[in-house]
Amino acid sequence: MRRFLDNERGSGVLLTISNFAIVGIMLILILNIAMAFTKKEQASIAAEHASLAATSVLYEQVYEDVKSYKKLIDADIEEGTIDILKTIEEKVEEREDKLKYSQPFLSKNERRIQAIDDVLSSEIKEDHLFSDQVLQAVRNAESYIDSSVQKTIGKNHGNDAASEYKWEFQEYRIVVEAETRFEAVHYNGLNFGKDSDVSQVGTGPEISFLEALGW
Repeated sequence: MRRFLDNERGSGVLLTISNFAIVGIMLILILNIAMAFTKKEQASIAAEHASLAATSVLYEQVYEDVKSYKKLIDADIEEGTIDILKTIEEKVEEREDKLKYSQPFLSKNERRIQAIDDVLSSEIKEDHLFSDQVLQAVRNAESYIDSSVQKTIGKNHGNDAASEYKWEFQEYRIVVEAETRFEAVHYNGLNFGKDSDVSQVGTGPEISFLEALGW
């Protein structure tokens, strides 16, 4: 009788240990799945924020480079007089004032960007010299964009090493691909998945003046 009870107790202990092991394995699997989703979300947020920040930097840098530009027009060919029109900065400010009343729902920043887009798009089509200047301004802005992307990804827990992210102009938008590192949790020598880089893409808003530029 005692031997039977001992066997029963031994079986019960083994069953309890087995149940704990199964529960532990299930918890680790669930933890790995949850961590994978978290890392994917981190990469997505990092890429999205970086694309928005990069777009903002592009507008700022291009505008700074071209805001003092003035278009020259021969007002009287016979007398050789030249008419100097308003600067890009003046035109953008006027456009902002109009948008304030025509589209009051726009924020100050949105109004600013819309005004820059409207003025640059219009001027690019009418003035090839200005178009060339904007083109050069976009190229000059690329290093600032790269720095902005790197910093934004780092702030959002993405891999900010130069080899771990990339950005490009795509269909008049800035597209950023960011990565985060997923490290799987293992248990008692058992492997539950493998470490890997999780990559996600973020796309910024359309930049109208790039379309006018034919970028």
